[in-house]
Amino acid sequence: MKNIIVVGYPKSGCTWLTRLVAELVGCPVAGFWRSDKKEIAIEGENRISEFRCYKAHHQLSELGVDPNDPDNRVIYILRDPRDVTLSGANHFQFDRFPTIVRFFGLLPNGEKLYRHTLYHLLAPESYRISRMTEAVLHGDATVHNWCRISWSAHLQPYHDNSVLMIRYEDLLSTPKEKSVEILKRLGLSRSSDQIEAAVRNQSFELKKAEFLKSGERGRAKFLRSGTSNRWREKLPEHLQARFAEELGAELAAWKYPA
Repeated sequence: MKNIIVVGYPKSGCTWLTRLVAELVGCPVAGFWRSDKKEIAIEGENRISEFRCYKAHHQLSELGVDPNDPDNRVIYILRDPRDVTLSGANHFQFDRFPTIVRFFGLLPNGEKLYRHTLYHLLAPESYRISRMTEAVLHGDATVHNWCRISWSAHLQPYHDNSVLMIRYEDLLSTPKEKSVEILKRLGLSRSSDQIEAAVRNQSFELKKAEFLKSGERGRAKFLRSGTSNRWREKLPEHLQARFAEELGAELAAWKYPA
């Protein structure tokens, strides 16, 4: 059995690309790499293939495989760190006052009540974006274990080891061309119709509609909007300046506007 591991910094599009790669290949998404946790990306369990596709957020040093091993193919997805920041600020929990959280946790349905009432008052968007900015720029394990190192430190070892790097933004704008590039790296080929069908089936709009129809609101919410460059409108100017100052060279290297 051959493994395909799709890895990236949290909120970079790993779930989307993992599902797309699995559909292009015709194999199941088997789960999160080396974990038995319930993984939102799992699908296609009935597909029969010599491949298994996995999602990962691991650093290269903890992935546990040689990225050039033909039986463990690795694909890296990267996204503009400013959009990662906005997505992460919406996704992760930023509890400023743990004592209040613990109190509500003692009440029947207290945690749900807290999340739907006080949370957004005690941890407003500006606070969450600021905290996520620090995580993306410098790493912060208190946001999440996978965010304990910075965006730049996470991706660089993969690039240095010649792992296939796929930009989220290119996958949005030219999904068919990126799909061909992925298949070529895997040593596979698919017809134009097969590629177009896979891209269509894994589009944000169609997948969200499917999840909502089946009552899987959590999976639909996880996909969010599937857009790029939201940072231009949503990221405060002083934080935009910080990214330009601290990540200017990396942004330019990956063809992101600094």
